[in-house]
Amino acid sequence: MKPKKKHLPKAPFKEIIPKDNHNTLRLMSFIILFLSFFVYSNTFRNGYVLDDFSVIKENWVVKRGVESISTIMKTSYRYGYWSSADDLYRPLSLVMYAVEWELWPDNPKPGHVINVLLYALACVLLFSTLRKILYKYNVFLPFVTTLLFALHPLHTEVVANIKSRDEILCFFFLVLTLKFAVQFANTSKNKWVFFGAVSYLFAFFSKESAITFLAVIPLVIYFFTDVSNRKNLIFSLAMLIPAFIFLAVRSKVLGNQPEMALVSSADNLLVAAPDLLTRHATAIKILGKYLWMFVVPYPLVSDYSFNQISISGWGNLWVLISFAVLILMAVFAIRKIKTRHILAFSALFFFITISLYSNILMLIGSSFAERFLFIPSLAFSLATSWAILKILKTQMNNVPVVAANNFFKTHRLPVFILLPVLIIYSGEIFTRNKEWNSNLSLYSADVVKSPNSAHMRYYYGLVLMKDKALNKNAQVEHPEYLDSAIVQFSTATKIIPTFADAYDQIGLAYYRKNMNDSALKYYQIALSYNPAKSITYSNMGVIYFNQNKFDKALEVYEKAVKYDPAFSDAWMNLGSTLGTLGRGKEAIEAFQKCIEFNPQNAMATYFISITYKGMGDEVNAKIYLDKATMLDPAKYGQQN
Repeated sequence: MKPKKKHLPKAPFKEIIPKDNHNTLRLMSFIILFLSFFVYSNTFRNGYVLDDFSVIKENWVVKRGVESISTIMKTSYRYGYWSSADDLYRPLSLVMYAVEWELWPDNPKPGHVINVLLYALACVLLFSTLRKILYKYNVFLPFVTTLLFALHPLHTEVVANIKSRDEILCFFFLVLTLKFAVQFANTSKNKWVFFGAVSYLFAFFSKESAITFLAVIPLVIYFFTDVSNRKNLIFSLAMLIPAFIFLAVRSKVLGNQPEMALVSSADNLLVAAPDLLTRHATAIKILGKYLWMFVVPYPLVSDYSFNQISISGWGNLWVLISFAVLILMAVFAIRKIKTRHILAFSALFFFITISLYSNILMLIGSSFAERFLFIPSLAFSLATSWAILKILKTQMNNVPVVAANNFFKTHRLPVFILLPVLIIYSGEIFTRNKEWNSNLSLYSADVVKSPNSAHMRYYYGLVLMKDKALNKNAQVEHPEYLDSAIVQFSTATKIIPTFADAYDQIGLAYYRKNMNDSALKYYQIALSYNPAKSITYSNMGVIYFNQNKFDKALEVYEKAVKYDPAFSDAWMNLGSTLGTLGRGKEAIEAFQKCIEFNPQNAMATYFISITYKGMGDEVNAKIYLDKATMLDPAKYGQQN
C-alpha cells in the first residue's frame, strides 16, 4: 500500500524571514528614554525663567488652577498676564500649567520634571514612528537619527524652559500623526485617519506651527510608502478638517483682541533693514546660520536680536554662502524627488518646517531663536545619520534585528564614531541646563556671548535691578546694582537709539535712586520714541502722586489706560488718584476695571470697600471687604 501524498499548499513558497529580536528593540527604546531623560535631569533644580513668568508665575488665569480651564480655552495665550495682548492661541500647555499650579502652587520643579518626561517619551515615540517610516532601511538608521535628535544641544531652550512645553507637545502629537499616517498607508483602515485627525488637532492646540505638517504628511507618505496617490490624498485631505476646526476656534477666540503693536527692531532685527532686498538677504544669512548651528551648536544663547546678527546686503560673503548652500539643497531636493532620495526628503522637511520662522514669507515677532530649530533639526538628524552610515558602508537595507550583543557588534564602527559626538553633546546640554537655572544665571552667561544684542543688555539690566538691587519686598537693598543696571540699559540705547523700553527702565532705576527729575527726564525720552507707551505714563504717575501733584498724576494715568485698556495696574493707580481727589464714584469704576483685568487683585477689591465706606455706604463696603478677605485672608481678614 502506497503512502498517501501530503496535500501541499497551493500558495507559492515564501522565504521564511527571521523575526526581529524584540529585546534588542526594547533595549534601543530604553537607551533613548534613559539618555534623553538623564541629560536634562539637572534642570529639576531650576526655577522659572524668561517667558515662564508671563505664562505661569505672573499669569493670574493659570494661578487660579483648574477653575480657569474654561477661561483658558476661550482666551488668548497671555490673556492672564497683566497688560499683554497677543495673537497666540495655545490652550493645551496652559491647561497643564493650571493643573500643576493647582497641585503644586508656585513650584517650578514639577513643571521641569514633566517637561523632561514628555521630551523623553516624545523621543521614544519618534524612534517607534521612524521604524515604521524607514521600514525599508536598517533599524540602526532610525536609532541613530533619534539619538542625534534627542541629544542635540539646540533643544536645551525647549526642554529647560517650562514655557516651551508647547513645542514638545506639538512635536509629540505631530509625530503621532505621522505614525497614524503610515498605519493607514499599510492597512487602509479608516480608524487611522480618525486617530490621525484627533492627534493633529491636539498638535494645533499645542502650537500653531503644526500647520506646516499639512505639507509634511503627504511628503512622508510619498517618500516612504508604496501606496497610491489616491490613498495619500485621502489621509492628507482629511487632515484639513482639524486644521479648519482649529483656525475657526482661534479666529473666534482672538477676534476681539486689542490691536497688536507693530514688531520692533529690538524684537526682530529685520525690521531695521532699509529695504526689502536687504531684509531678504539678512533672512537668508540667518537661515545659513541655522544650518551652521545644526553642525556646530555652540555657543548657545537665549537672544540673538539686533545687533548681535548684523543687517547685511547681497554683497555680504555669508549671505552669498548661505544662499548658495540653500539653492544647492533646493535643486538637489527637486532633482531627487522622483527617486525618493532620503536627503531630498530631509531638505524639503527643513524648508517646510522652518518656513514660518524664516521671515521671508512674513515678519514674525523674532528674527532668530534656537527653539525655532526644534522640529527642523529632525531633518539634520536624519540626513547626518544616513550620511554617516553610508560613508561607513553600513548595511542600509532592512535586515533582521538580532540579539543586542551581535547587533551592536555588527555596527561597532558607527557606534565608535558617534559615541564621542553624543558625549560632547551631553556635556554641552548639562552645562547649558545650569545656565537656565534663573534669569540671573541665564542673562549673566548670555550677555558675554551676545554682547551686541540690545535685548540681551536690556534683559540683563532688568535682572540686575530686580534680583540684585531689590529685596523680596521690592525695596532697594543694594543701590550699586541700580548703577550697573543703568549701564546695561544705556548700552542697549547705544545699540538701538530709539529703544523706548530701555529709556523707561533707566527712568525707573533713577526713581528707585530717589532721583525723580532724572527719572522724569528719561520717561519723557521714552515717550518721544513711543508716545503710546502706557507703562511709562503709569511710572510717571507714581512720581506725580508721591509729589502730591494729583492733577498731573490723573492726566498720565488716564493716558496709560487709554493706550492700554487692559493695563490693570494703571486702572488701580487711576482709582487711587480719583479717590484722593474725592471722586469716589469714578474711583470705584476704575478699581472695578482693574479687577476686570486682574480678578485676583485683593487690594483693588479692598480699595473699593474703603471708598464705599468713605461715601457712607456701609453695605457695599462690607460686601467688598468680604471679597477682599476671601482673596487674601492673611492681609484683610483682621479688618473684617
